[in-house]
Amino acid sequence: MESDVFSGTFALVTGASSGLGEEFARQLAHRGCNLVLSGRSREKLETLASDLARINGVATRVVTADLAQPGGAEQLALIIDDLGTKIDHVINNAGFGSAGDFSETELQRQTTMVRVNCEAVVCLSRHFLPGMLKRNRGGIINVGSTAAYQPTPYMATYGASKAFVVSFSAALAAELEKSNVRVLACCPGPVPTGFQAAAGMPEGSVLKFAKLEPNAVVQRTLEAYAAGRVVYVPGKVNSVQTTLSKIFPRAIVVRAAKYTMRKLGRAPGA
Repeated sequence: MESDVFSGTFALVTGASSGLGEEFARQLAHRGCNLVLSGRSREKLETLASDLARINGVATRVVTADLAQPGGAEQLALIIDDLGTKIDHVINNAGFGSAGDFSETELQRQTTMVRVNCEAVVCLSRHFLPGMLKRNRGGIINVGSTAAYQPTPYMATYGASKAFVVSFSAALAAELEKSNVRVLACCPGPVPTGFQAAAGMPEGSVLKFAKLEPNAVVQRTLEAYAAGRVVYVPGKVNSVQTTLSKIFPRAIVVRAAKYTMRKLGRAPGA
């Protein structure tokens, strides 16, 4: 039962102050899961933590951390250790993207993206996994993207970072298949969370036919995690798109992705 997976356990949610991270926190609390909420905005996190504790009767902790800084993920893990909290589930949700011609983008933004989207996932997974294995329960949800399924011109670093997340998650799940510890890569398509604006994509550019609301994405992801899935793509349209990305030759897939980015107004000559 799903409640048996989450009830009475502790989950770390990164990027919990808004978007999918906040929704993960709300739905986990509703399932009786205690929470460590992490992000950069202490005020937002403390308000959320207070609300979830009051409404759901769960224990909540707030740890501010900036995963974009060198050593940020390691610092977060050590602070949680000092709290004495045993983490059963890690929700590696924190991440960001950047759209535009790679040759014109700011180098630091690109390298920082790799640190947050990839390095932090590896660090937090490695830090908390031994405890999960010792207790033989829990697991990791890594938030990827449908962009993982094809090279994405004009979001080259972002797409590659999410491809890393999917590959890493699938490999880790295979290593753990004889245990009760699970790993899931969730690969949502367009979700109206503010991600597009932060990535520099114009308002209204989200593909409406593929869009899912955050509550639906998180609900389906938690169900897939509880069921022991390894990779999950929420939504039928997104699922078809990722399947086609595997079938068609890469040259065609990349050309289609480039065309899509031009339609969204993020490619030169758009």
